[in-house]
Amino acid sequence: MPLNLDYNMTQQYLMIKARNIITGQTVKNQDLTGARLELRQRALAEELAGQLADKMTRNTGESWVGFVEQYVPSVRR
Repeated sequence: MPLNLDYNMTQQYLMIKARNIITGQTVKNQDLTGARLELRQRALAEELAGQLADKMTRNTGESWVGFVEQYVPSVRR
């Protein structure tokens, strides 16, 4: 039986991420309440990505850089 995925190609959101500049490991910050950052909130997303990178740098002692990626969510049924 095929997996049924619906794609809303018109709505894109922003994902907050940070990357370790030495190892290349990437982490993402996910809001478990289901809140999403819209494209018009890029400045806020970039600020939050920087905060995530700062937190990871403090926690690991290695340098991290924050960045933002656009994504299109899928709905699983």
